[in-house]
Amino acid sequence: MSYSNYEKAMALAPSCQYYTTAGGKSEEDIKKAEEMLGIKFSRQMTDFYSKYGYMSFFGTEIFGIDPDNLTVLEGNSVAYALNDRIEYLLPNEWIPIYNCGNGDMVFLDYSNLNPDGEPKVILASCQMDTYEQIDTLADDFGDFILELVQEMSGE
Repeated sequence: MSYSNYEKAMALAPSCQYYTTAGGKSEEDIKKAEEMLGIKFSRQMTDFYSKYGYMSFFGTEIFGIDPDNLTVLEGNSVAYALNDRIEYLLPNEWIPIYNCGNGDMVFLDYSNLNPDGEPKVILASCQMDTYEQIDTLADDFGDFILELVQEMSGE
């Protein structure tokens, strides 16, 4: 649990096959997304959105934010969260970052912050008309992404 794990993950990510990012988002876009979602992004997520915007590698897609395009859900945490708050009564503090593709989704849980103010990373399953948390995957985004990147890069 530390910012250093986030930095390590982001330095290692380019070694993953099919690595790509969308480029960073502006401070204006980040603030607009925060206002639309009713949350303040953590240090790690603010850095991720400002430097990378979005990231994918070998079948893994870490959602970005695009507060100006709410018509496409996939890959856009803002659109996904706003849609699922209506469709599935998603808690306002849960921000989707990864679709597992089997009805499960990975969320940042801003109602459960670690001592550094970073949200826990949770796994929830869609149960007909709502999501139910089934596991806590990591203490923060850095730990979560480091594990994924290490798995995909062979380290």
